[in-house]
Amino acid sequence: MTSLPTQHGRDKAYEVLRQRLVGGQYAPGYQLKEEHVARELGLSRTPVRTALKRLVEDGLATDAAGQGIRVAEWSEWDVEETFQLRMLLEPYASFLAATRGGEELARALRESNEAMAKGISQGREGIAQVQAANRDFHHALLEASGSPRLRAILETMIDMPIIKRSFYIYTPQELEQSLHHHRDLTLAVEAADGELARQVMQLHLRMSYHRFMRHRGEYKQGPA
Repeated sequence: MTSLPTQHGRDKAYEVLRQRLVGGQYAPGYQLKEEHVARELGLSRTPVRTALKRLVEDGLATDAAGQGIRVAEWSEWDVEETFQLRMLLEPYASFLAATRGGEELARALRESNEAMAKGISQGREGIAQVQAANRDFHHALLEASGSPRLRAILETMIDMPIIKRSFYIYTPQELEQSLHHHRDLTLAVEAADGELARQVMQLHLRMSYHRFMRHRGEYKQGPA
């Protein structure tokens, strides 16, 4: 087996594993065995070991003594805390983005909204597209905020696996409601109205929190 350059190998291992974790490909508690992952990705164990450590640092995996590195399990408190932190910080990021993003951001948000609408129209078959569009929307706002501190804090929270997987249990009406909020946020960006963007994001996240908590029993059963 030919090893990739060390830095490239570390980056590849981390990005692949991170996407799998945030996409819910691995069940909570699943053990990420270094040797198995290295063989699967065609890499040596050294870059995989580094990537696994980064996932632990990101809070996406745990490294408890005697249990190996496992996919993080999310308690109700974890979900509560994450939503509360997002409700405190993401509206401010949206405020900054609306005042700084301009037409380039507005165009990216409109494209995300179109992709999300298309995914919703496809029913369950389009959920992966809804997930991706939602992620692109929130990350576009975060990037346009121009704040490295906010990005460092919020990036992992936006990609929380338990939240991404929850799209599978929402009704079409609930997904449409979320899309409606995204369109209102886009309008705020087009108008460069930071305060409106802040208020809409606050409402969007609060309703997302209550929606998730209402469905949390279904989530624990996992998608069919």
